[in-house]
Amino acid sequence: MTTFTNPLLVTVSSGIAVSARSTSTTAHQHVGDFNLAADGGENAALNVASINTSFSACEVTGQETAHGTLKISHVNPGTDATGDENAAAISIDLQAAMDGGPTAAQGIFLKSTTGGTSGKVINYVDSNGATIFALLPDGSLLLTPLPAKPAGTAAGLKLCNVGGILGVVDSSGNFIPLT
Repeated sequence: MTTFTNPLLVTVSSGIAVSARSTSTTAHQHVGDFNLAADGGENAALNVASINTSFSACEVTGQETAHGTLKISHVNPGTDATGDENAAAISIDLQAAMDGGPTAAQGIFLKSTTGGTSGKVINYVDSNGATIFALLPDGSLLLTPLPAKPAGTAAGLKLCNVGGILGVVDSSGNFIPLT
């Protein structure tokens, strides 16, 4: 294994700092692969950073017909089914300004610049293929009917569809139909 003690450093005052293109014409092959093959520490396999306030730090564009343009898979790193309960497939950190003031940034923003969608805006499907929750393009929510009320939680109210009746379950586990 080669250890690099002098990483590539490129500084430019204008133009493109590094222009690279990797093209694969072979199906089933990745064009690029980054692998942080060491455990521990707080470094990512890929870090994209920008101080350009006029545009996004990263763009991803795709033309898939049955897959997501960006696929994020979280894999439980152990054998304990709840060992990664504090992990997330997507983690968003809204940080304060450099001067310590708060941010007004939105956590998630969805927009169509070319005419909207006729598909589900957000869609959660379980491992059996059943839609559990969906935000539809007209702004309505789809909640799968539950056969019985779920348990209550001290975290707050649960909005749910129990046997076709929309209601909330309070912290004690009482189902209160919304009328």
